[in-house]
Amino acid sequence: MDQNWVVERTITPEGLGETVRRVRRARGWDQARLSALCQVSRMTISRLEHGQDVSMATALRALSECGYSLTIAPKRARVRVDEIDD
Repeated sequence: MDQNWVVERTITPEGLGETVRRVRRARGWDQARLSALCQVSRMTISRLEHGQDVSMATALRALSECGYSLTIAPKRARVRVDEIDD
């Protein structure tokens, strides 16, 4: 598996926030840069990264701006991630 993939088995608000923080930092971005791309305040990104309430749209946009998407699978499923060519 490519080292750039992030696989989370259990998504909680805190876990999603930690994932956003990890992928944002991997890009070398600070919260201000991500907040500008998402058109929200830096405080909103901070709240997201701490697992606090933000809109689903904001969370998905933050992941997307960092080059990731959220995939839903059955709880006990084995998931394989393959990169696709655009």
